[in-house]
Amino acid sequence: MRFLLSIVMLAVVCSARAQGTSQAILGYTNAIVGLFSGTAGWTFQVTNAVTVTELGCLANFFVNNPTANQVQVGLWASDHSLLASSSISPTNAQVELSLYDSIAPVLLTPGQPYYIGVYYPGGLVGLDVVTPTIGGLVFASTHIVSLAAAYSPGGFSWPAMEAGTIGAAYLGPNFRYVPEPSSIVLFGLGVLWLAIRRGFKLL
Repeated sequence: MRFLLSIVMLAVVCSARAQGTSQAILGYTNAIVGLFSGTAGWTFQVTNAVTVTELGCLANFFVNNPTANQVQVGLWASDHSLLASSSISPTNAQVELSLYDSIAPVLLTPGQPYYIGVYYPGGLVGLDVVTPTIGGLVFASTHIVSLAAAYSPGGFSWPAMEAGTIGAAYLGPNFRYVPEPSSIVLFGLGVLWLAIRRGFKLL
């Protein structure tokens, strides 16, 4: 019994250590600059439940638009309801390619699309457009699937998926998240709780 509990404890520790913060978009290649005057970004699904902790904007947005001093980033659910939003400026903390701002945690679950977009109230802006049709490639986290470009003209609003853009994105927005505990972690904690409850000695 002690050996079994030791294995479970090791699995819990190793799995817990793997549950770090990650970015949705890690990088991209062969981008072109497109002009937008509404909310532009991308739609996606998640393979496992994740908790979004920060919304962000690629730092290159401010390179493409040197007169812009702030951009609004939003995250929408499949019913088009706004889950979270934040304002990003060049002074926000940068993590790799993106600038971020903390938000109240938002849980995303598998099986439904989500939408993320940026909006600049000052008018027309240039965003990096990445699409497989011209050799572009988006490097997304392993938890992010079903990536496609999304856009809504006008003001700050839910960006609709654009037909024929699978694998493409308007970059744009980004976010940081923490994966929810895996099933092995939950199983391990359950076994440990039962062992303690029944009075087994762990040492």
